[in-house]
Amino acid sequence: MRRIALTLIVALWADAAAAQIERADVKLTLDWAFQGPQSVFTLPAERGYYKAEGLNVTIDRGSGSTEAVARVASGTYQFGWGDPSALIKYNVEHPGQELIAVYVTGDSSPLAVIALKRSLIRVPKDLEGKTLAAAAASAGRLMFDAFAQAAGINGATIKWQTVSGQLREPMLVRGDVAAVAGFTTSSVMSIRELGVKEDDIVTLLYKDYGLDIYGTALRTSVAFAEANPKTVAAMVRAANRGLKDAIADPRASVASLKSRDALLNLDIERERLLLAHRSVTLTPFAIANGLGTVQPERMRATVRAVLDSYGIKTPLPLDKVYTDRFLPPQAERMPPALGS
Repeated sequence: MRRIALTLIVALWADAAAAQIERADVKLTLDWAFQGPQSVFTLPAERGYYKAEGLNVTIDRGSGSTEAVARVASGTYQFGWGDPSALIKYNVEHPGQELIAVYVTGDSSPLAVIALKRSLIRVPKDLEGKTLAAAAASAGRLMFDAFAQAAGINGATIKWQTVSGQLREPMLVRGDVAAVAGFTTSSVMSIRELGVKEDDIVTLLYKDYGLDIYGTALRTSVAFAEANPKTVAAMVRAANRGLKDAIADPRASVASLKSRDALLNLDIERERLLLAHRSVTLTPFAIANGLGTVQPERMRATVRAVLDSYGIKTPLPLDKVYTDRFLPPQAERMPPALGS
């Protein structure tokens, strides 16, 4: 009887919340497959946080940052999550149709070149003259030229093989390529799944060689945000609540993926999520200032780095890339202690 009453209360609460937003049914595209880091969005679905805000959220996997941007830009999806590089490039090329980041989940960037010790690659200079692999829509490939410039290497000497995300790490392990470009949170754990010991993996983080940019963010279109501000604010609140829970309880977070991919190794996905928390989300700045807190000048530097990597001279103002108007109060964004 008590359970029935509680269910009724939750239903009434969700109905009341739905009455406060402009649109209940929305779609979210992720940047990649259902993996540990992506569980920060499936966990709030499992725990009813979207419904508590009056939202009915459909969550789909993606195939790269570029595709995620295209999905939101077309209006097929109202929200997307991914690296900022494709968003910035799209915005400067489509004035008046911009997308905007509304909640930055990655205070640091997971972009990296990953190699194996047997390749004798230890520093960026060792990449010159080598063959690397990346997915076509990968932010790792999109931002490599900026990384090369920051690291002082000749990117023109590097050959590229464009491959699917499923083939990228197996090609590295087989020795078909010298290194791969992508997210540490995806590539490193995938290489370990293929039987490579962690000590045999070499990781060259872009941020360690002068390319200190922001990482993943939840975004929507400017047009949708202007027409549906309460919906966007509700989505950000639910995402923030889910991210905090995913930090406090990584096991529960990755368990929420099982209904979306029954073949996942949850132990591997938990390690993947913990890597994302430690290296991307829970930076000293985020711990001190709250999740989603953005330093304007650093975001401007991120925009400049992306545009420079494409050789784009057209400036792009900060308000065409990011807004903090939908963020919950800082007190609600302070991260909990990292669980195990």
